[in-house]
Amino acid sequence: MLMCPVCGKNFVVNVAFCEDCGWLFGNDITALSDPLSVSADDIRAYDLRVYEARMKVQNHINDNMIAVFARKLSAEQLNIASNSLLAEIFNSVSPLLGDAIIKKLCDDKKKSILDEAGDRFISIKNEISDYFERISEAVSNMNGNTVNDGLFYQLDNMVFFSNPNDKGQLYKMNKDGSEVKRISYDSCFSVFAYENYIYYCNASDNCRIYRVRRDGTACRALNNDISCFITIYDNYIYYSSRSDRYGLYRLSLDGSERKRIDADGSREIYIIDNVIYFQSYRHKDRVFSMNLDGSNKKQLNDDDSTFLNYSDGKLYYCNASDKNAIYSMNIDGSDRKKICSDNCYYLNVYGDYVYYSNYSDKHALYRINKDGSDKRELCRDDVSYINVTADWIYYKNRKDKNNMYKIKHDGSDWQRLD
Repeated sequence: MLMCPVCGKNFVVNVAFCEDCGWLFGNDITALSDPLSVSADDIRAYDLRVYEARMKVQNHINDNMIAVFARKLSAEQLNIASNSLLAEIFNSVSPLLGDAIIKKLCDDKKKSILDEAGDRFISIKNEISDYFERISEAVSNMNGNTVNDGLFYQLDNMVFFSNPNDKGQLYKMNKDGSEVKRISYDSCFSVFAYENYIYYCNASDNCRIYRVRRDGTACRALNNDISCFITIYDNYIYYSSRSDRYGLYRLSLDGSERKRIDADGSREIYIIDNVIYFQSYRHKDRVFSMNLDGSNKKQLNDDDSTFLNYSDGKLYYCNASDKNAIYSMNIDGSDRKKICSDNCYYLNVYGDYVYYSNYSDKHALYRINKDGSDKRELCRDDVSYINVTADWIYYKNRKDKNNMYKIKHDGSDWQRLD
């Protein structure tokens, strides 16, 4: 029996489309006969197939929207969640799968599946929590690294990086540092991994945006701008064009549909829940927000803001108007506060911590909590361009000719990246 994942209608034989809602059954998704009878791995795999199909057909959800929801729901909340709330969680992970569940639950002709399958929901709580955590880490990974030249980008268990020890050429490795392989001879920065491709600014070709498959094939240029600050959202590439005084542009993933969004000098770009946050080059590096089409532009602060970061509903930056102290504020500009008085550069917010090069202490690597508490020195190197992944902090060491080093988040296992 085939069930439509949108409206829940059952079909005895395979059909090309749902007669009730019109959903097309394609080869890229498989309808489930009963979404509650499969394993947690099957549910996640199904969710990914549905997600990809929906992005192509209905352009409805995206990774950032899922991540915003994930950050709002902690593991502790999952552990005490009721069965009915867990149904809503499924709905938030994938509207298609959620709609099918809700359809069944609301069908008064059938006994409530929620009563019958409550234990099953509970048994996969931790699986769902882990799934949310991985998505949140992936999105967090793009934040602080982007404003530190985007030298490293982790996607799942693979790290893609510009190797400064080999002329900045594009490499990949396992997250534990094993199986290091060159992907491209291009010197690159602003590295961004998305689906099957790696996107980057090619310093070997006037900083044009390139994409290449993970195996190094199908490499090609996507634009002609001198580009920087790449981010990808809702199947579009957003970037700052130095050819147009840091105008904000948008491209399709294949390089088509190039469009200028804003001419006001946008740098250090983040897109969260359909809103663009950026540092304005033409407004003395103030932080602004605007809609995806450039409308509803708002100034959020009056500070000379550098190394703009986003994490858990807040913006973080070094305030050059206050000797590069670290400030935080809500995404609407409220609750602005100083969290660290050090002279800070190369800010990178990851997880629960803020990492920075402390120019008040000979450029040593420091870490503080996001509320400014528990300041710790991690190493005494002359640190710049801090990039963070799930397991490591990477940085350039000016004491060693700007070679790349790595260190654990707690300051242990310091070593040069060879």
